[in-house]
Amino acid sequence: MERGPTARAPPSRDYDSASSPMSMTRLLYASDFHGSEAYFRKFLGAALHYKADALIVGGDVTGKAMIPILHRGNGRYEATLFNRRETPSTPAELERLRQTISNVGFYPIVLEPDEAVALEADPQRMSERFEQEMIARVRQWMGLAEETLRRPDVHLYFMCGNDDLPSIDAAIEGYDHIHNPDGRRFWLDTDHELVGLSLANMTPWKCARDTEEDELARRLDQVASLLEAPERAVLVIHVPPYDSGLDLCPELDEKLQIVHRGGHVLMKPAGSPAVRALIERLQPLLTLHGHIHESPGHVRLGRTLSINAGSEYAEGIMKAAIVNLERDRVRGHVLISG
Repeated sequence: MERGPTARAPPSRDYDSASSPMSMTRLLYASDFHGSEAYFRKFLGAALHYKADALIVGGDVTGKAMIPILHRGNGRYEATLFNRRETPSTPAELERLRQTISNVGFYPIVLEPDEAVALEADPQRMSERFEQEMIARVRQWMGLAEETLRRPDVHLYFMCGNDDLPSIDAAIEGYDHIHNPDGRRFWLDTDHELVGLSLANMTPWKCARDTEEDELARRLDQVASLLEAPERAVLVIHVPPYDSGLDLCPELDEKLQIVHRGGHVLMKPAGSPAVRALIERLQPLLTLHGHIHESPGHVRLGRTLSINAGSEYAEGIMKAAIVNLERDRVRGHVLISG
């Protein structure tokens, strides 16, 4: 049942959608892991617990910093995490520190003092090491997912976001049950197609996959053109639609400081008008978003259900959405946290 060069044949099912209109597919969706080992492991655990038929990850999968752990000799080490000095002195303590750093989304690197000085003095080497650590963790996650998702018909659709370097895409390739939907089409089941887009509209930080609205609109049109039945499609688009309630974040001033007024943080919409325009025009069954951590929730844009699961990755809290699909409708959904 191959349907084009980018499509995977639908996984085998124990039903025929034509004869069983009430058949259901359960999705587990999350986004914005930002390197958090705890988040990703909980996500896989939730997939088993809730018996998900497909897992979808909506972008921003890599972390934001490396944390050096300096070897001080005689089995002693030293690091600073969240302004707190850590001094592991046994292999078990060192491993616990490495795990703590990984769980909050950072990358622990054990260095001799002279190695740390040399790395700090060479921005190019520092950047290359950072990229290597990001790629290594994503590959580790992909291997863990392949081992964890035991049912042959369960697939993980794992997409990058605007924070993620282009080189991360290659770390997602080459697996039997893991697929990157960025700019591609897949069949979740015999009724529902999935397409994705990792880009976002411009942010103050000018991230790796930030782009202007006109280019974003062009790329959205490209992925939409892959669909055979958009009215039953699922779109995973990293950035949420503009002014939808799924895109509210703190307003920043010219120094990128949070703006307060009357003792309150000012909030503003930061989503994409191009994404909203596509949803209102195409009216897919479901769209899944991330990018704005502070705005979990759902909204109806016409007949389309749009969801942002939110993110609390730094606390090691998993935030996700469970969505039950029937052929022509979303039967139900719930946001979960744990």
